[in-house]
Amino acid sequence: MFMQLRSVLILEDESLLSITIEELLRDLGAQQVLSFTDHTEAARHAQSADIDCAVLDVMIRGRPSFEIADILEDRGIPFVFSSGLSLEEVEDRHRHRPFLSKPFSDDELRDSIRAVLGAERPDASAGPLETSE
Repeated sequence: MFMQLRSVLILEDESLLSITIEELLRDLGAQQVLSFTDHTEAARHAQSADIDCAVLDVMIRGRPSFEIADILEDRGIPFVFSSGLSLEEVEDRHRHRPFLSKPFSDDELRDSIRAVLGAERPDASAGPLETSE
């Protein structure tokens, strides 16, 4: 059985990048994209929203996003970090997570989302992202 990517949480404080990520996720088949620029709202939704995965900027307005990463990890929700910083800025407990260095390409984001969802990479003509349940 297959399921489509339904809902994704984005924590990103760069508006243009957030919009770009959202558009790509919708192209991958996401029906709902919850986009946040601050920790409080992102944490609240990370604790309770029905989401399939998340894309977290490592630093939001000078504050690391590891609290949200911890919430997602506790709930078993996969996520990808993105940052203009290096991987060394990520706390040790999260260094095994997929990491996108900014600027990243659409293909890099797409591949990271597929990887965290355990999906095989479909060919370029494939439709919405699907993953086995």
